[in-house]
Amino acid sequence: MFTRTIDCTLKPEKKQEFIDILRNEVFPFYKKQAGFVDLVTMISDEHPNHAFVIAVWKERSQADYFYSKNAPLVDTLKPFLTRQEVEHFFVETSTAFPTAAGKAA
Repeated sequence: MFTRTIDCTLKPEKKQEFIDILRNEVFPFYKKQAGFVDLVTMISDEHPNHAFVIAVWKERSQADYFYSKNAPLVDTLKPFLTRQEVEHFFVETSTAFPTAAGKAA
């Protein structure tokens, strides 16, 4: 399993619109992609404009292919953000997703 995470700060007046677009446009599109597993969006309890989004993929190559071909879809979220940091991780342990030993670089 492989994840792409986005740690971001939302524009306060755009928070609900950001969530609605994720639910109604982004998530349905992701669900149709080969290798896609899940999209988890978390909003901080202490800092309501702080969001953390995790896209889970079966393999890194599938995620890389998706993001190389669908950058405009990902860019649709940028107007809602004041800051974003993207990172990539291999899933080493999980009770929700199958993992294989030795996948991390």
